[in-house]
Amino acid sequence: MSRMLNTFFCCSECKEKLINTNSCSGCSKIYYNNEGFFDFTNTPITNTNQKFSNLLSSINSHGYSKAIKEFLKSEPEYEYRFNKKEGNLTFRAINKSSSRCLILNSDLGNIPENLSQMYEEVYSLENDKNKVLIQKFRFQENKIDNIVLVRSKYDSLPFPDKHFDLVVLNGIQIKKQNDISKTKVKEFLGEIKRVLNTNGCLCAGLQNKRGLKVMQEKTEEGIDYEYYLDSFYGYNSLFGSLGFQVEPYWVLPSHNKPHYSGKVVDDVSLKWFFQNFVKKFSVDTKFRVAGMFLKLLNNPARKLVLEFCPSFLFYCYNGEKPKVLEDIITENTGFKNLIQNTRLNKILYILLDRNGNPKKVVSCQITKYDLTEKVFPIKRIFPKMTNLEEKIVVEEWLDGEVLDRLNVNDLKLTMKWLTDFQNNTMSELLSLQEIEDEVINIKNELDSIEVMSCLPYDKWLDEYKEELSSVKLKKTAVHGDFQVRNILIDHKKSLVNVIDWDWRYQEKGNPIYDFMWLATNIMMLSNNPIDEFRSNLDDNGKAVTAKRIIKETMKEHFHVDLDFVKLQKFIVLRFITIRIKYGDDGHLPYIEILKTFLEKSN
Repeated sequence: MSRMLNTFFCCSECKEKLINTNSCSGCSKIYYNNEGFFDFTNTPITNTNQKFSNLLSSINSHGYSKAIKEFLKSEPEYEYRFNKKEGNLTFRAINKSSSRCLILNSDLGNIPENLSQMYEEVYSLENDKNKVLIQKFRFQENKIDNIVLVRSKYDSLPFPDKHFDLVVLNGIQIKKQNDISKTKVKEFLGEIKRVLNTNGCLCAGLQNKRGLKVMQEKTEEGIDYEYYLDSFYGYNSLFGSLGFQVEPYWVLPSHNKPHYSGKVVDDVSLKWFFQNFVKKFSVDTKFRVAGMFLKLLNNPARKLVLEFCPSFLFYCYNGEKPKVLEDIITENTGFKNLIQNTRLNKILYILLDRNGNPKKVVSCQITKYDLTEKVFPIKRIFPKMTNLEEKIVVEEWLDGEVLDRLNVNDLKLTMKWLTDFQNNTMSELLSLQEIEDEVINIKNELDSIEVMSCLPYDKWLDEYKEELSSVKLKKTAVHGDFQVRNILIDHKKSLVNVIDWDWRYQEKGNPIYDFMWLATNIMMLSNNPIDEFRSNLDDNGKAVTAKRIIKETMKEHFHVDLDFVKLQKFIVLRFITIRIKYGDDGHLPYIEILKTFLEKSN
C-alpha cells in the first residue's frame, strides 16, 4: 500500500472532483479503494490471462518471491516483465517539474517501479485487475510506497485537468470490437493531453508495424484489447496533429527493452551505432542477427531505421519543450551526438564528435534531479582511483571490442590485466576476522530470503570460510563487476580496457571476487544460462578452456590451489544478496545455479 499522498481523483464519467476519493458529487457514482488499489471500473475480472490468475493464487499461498521464482521457471519468457531496468523509457525527459507522473498500460510494474526512483508521486494505471494485484504484491515486496495503483479504462481517465508532469503511454490499447481508426486514437490521445501539464511530456513507447521482430512476444491469452499499430510517419503525424512538439527516438531491442536509443535526426550517432553494433556491445543471439543486418547500413541509415526499427519512443511536449536532463549533458560537455544505454542502476550516454568518433561517456545515477546538477569529469588513474558520488560524471571513451570468451588470446590478456591490477594495488593481509564478518553478514541477509531455505548455504559459507582461512591472501583493489561486457579488448594495441567502475568498486577488498565473478559470468553466457552453466561445470561446455585459464592463473597468482567450486558457490551467494538490494528479480537465475551445485553433489 502506498504512503499517504496528495491523491486527487475525478469522476471518470462527468469529471467532477470526488469526495473522499470514492463518490462523485456530480453524478453520485461510487468508486472504491479495493484490495489496495483504486477501482474506477466497478467490474469483476472478466477476460484475463489464466497464467496471471494462477500466479496470484501462488503469491497468496507462498509469498511473492517464491511464487515469482516458480512462475519464471516454467514461463521464462516473462522474466523481462519483472525487471525494472526494462521500464526506463523516460530518463531523458526529466525536467524541473518532474514530480508527478502517470503510466498507462503499466503491465506488471516495470515502468512505475523505475519511475518511483525519480518522481515523488507515481500513478500506475492498468485495466487488468490481476496485473494490478501482481503489481501491489511486487511493490510491497520491494518496499516501494510512492506508487498509487489505479484500475481504469484508458479512454476516460479519472484525473483532473493538467494534473501530471509526465504521462507514459506503453502502447496504444483499444478495446476489441471498438473503432480503431485514427479518429478514435486521436480522441484517446486527446484525453491524455487533458491531464498533462502545460509544459508536460507524453512519452509514448510504440511498436512499428513494419519493424523487425527482434524480440518475439507471445500474445496473451484472454485479453479483451488490441494494440493500434502504425509506421513512424503515421505516429509522428498523429502526435503533430494534436499540437504536440515531438522529439522521436529509435530504440532497440524494443520499447519494452529500451537498452539503446538515440535521436532519429542524429545521423552521426545512428550510423556509428549500427556499424559497431556487434563488436562494441554485448548482445544475445537474436539481437546479434539484427545487428548483422543493421551493420550494412550506410548513408541511407535513417530511412531504413524508420522503416524497420522494432519500436520508437516519442517524447511529445504539451507546449514549449522545457530544459531536460539531456540538455544539461550537451551544455556541459559540448557534444550533441548522443546514444543512450540503459543499465540496471544507471544510464550511460556515449558522446560522439561530428565525425562520428566516440570520445566520452557520461554516467547518470537513476535518482531525482532538479537540473542544477553539473557534469563532473573523472579520470581513472591506476592503481590509485576514486569514484565520485556525484549524480552525473563524464570520462574518456575507452576503445575495444567486448571480450570473446572463446578467444584464448583475449582471455590471457584479461588475466594479465587482472593480475597486474592486483599486484599494483596489493595491501595488508585479508584477516580471519574480516572473512568471518563477511560470512556472517551474507548469512544474515540470506536468512531473510525465503526462497533460499531449500539450499544448504550455511554449509557452503562455512566451506568457503575454512578454505580462505587456510591461506594468506593480501587485499587488493576490486572492480566489483568484472564481467564480459565490462572488458574491452583493443586488438590493435593488445590492450585491455575495463569500464563500469562505479557499481561495486573497493579500494581494499577480497582478491578472489573479480576472478570468480568473471568465471561465473563466462560459464553462464548463453540464451539458456542455467544449462550453459551446468555443462561448463561438468567440463562439457563452450567455456571449459576459459574456466581452465582462470583456474591456472589463480593458482599461479595466489601460489595455492584453491577449491574453485567452493569459491564459486560463495561468489554466487554474495551476488544474490547484492541483487536483492536493488529490488528486482535478477537474483532468481543464480538460485538455479546453486541448485546445479546441489544436484552435482548428490
